[in-house]
Amino acid sequence: MKFSVCLECIFEEYEFYDRIKLAKDCGADAIELWDPSVYDTKKISKIAQENNLPVAACGLKESWTYRLNSSYDIVEKNIKESIPYGKDLGCDTFIGLSGELECKVDSQKSLLIENLKRVADICEKEEVVVVIEPLNSLYDHKGYYLDSSYIGFEIVKAVNSPSIKVLYDCYHMQIMEGKMVNNIKTNIDFIGHFHSAGVPGRHELHRGETNYPFVIKAAEEAGYNRYFGFEYWPTYDNKTSLKDVLAYVRA
Repeated sequence: MKFSVCLECIFEEYEFYDRIKLAKDCGADAIELWDPSVYDTKKISKIAQENNLPVAACGLKESWTYRLNSSYDIVEKNIKESIPYGKDLGCDTFIGLSGELECKVDSQKSLLIENLKRVADICEKEEVVVVIEPLNSLYDHKGYYLDSSYIGFEIVKAVNSPSIKVLYDCYHMQIMEGKMVNNIKTNIDFIGHFHSAGVPGRHELHRGETNYPFVIKAAEEAGYNRYFGFEYWPTYDNKTSLKDVLAYVRA
């Protein structure tokens, strides 16, 4: 398995661009970031290439503002404006969010399916993937619509495009559902990226209730060969923390 680290969560005492080399020095295989539009993506790409560190994933431009349940013209415009940032970064995986619960559940699901079906043509032509992310609505994101991987997988099945998949966030789905190994093995074809953190607290993976080596092994055995992302906030020295997390998942 290849492991990426989200730079917004770690090395916060350092300037953002300096975090890239720090991630490499600690042993990460790749990096990822939330909103590419707030950074100099060409600068990130240059530093990442110098350190032989790919960009595994990035968010769609202003993804917390422009949700995938917006009107289609907004969704299409945001996808088209986000793709050039990914091209700068050498990144083909974009993270999208469903939006808050705004209507009857089935209506919102239908709207997401329709929007993603229409935008899938653009993504396929540009050879990029949009991964829609279920989040937990119990603690961190109350009011968020897509709080179930099951519904996420149903949406992806309905869209039926290689360019639309689920971001399976182990932290959020452990809180909402559990049964991660079975869910991952059953739905691996619909998963385009993973996120992870320790439960509870969203800190180091080895300091939570989840047996991450077991989960990662299940994903590998099911055929997943992309990146497994760390999106956690360290509780102690960040360099030591990341090294410890990498040693834990690689053991």
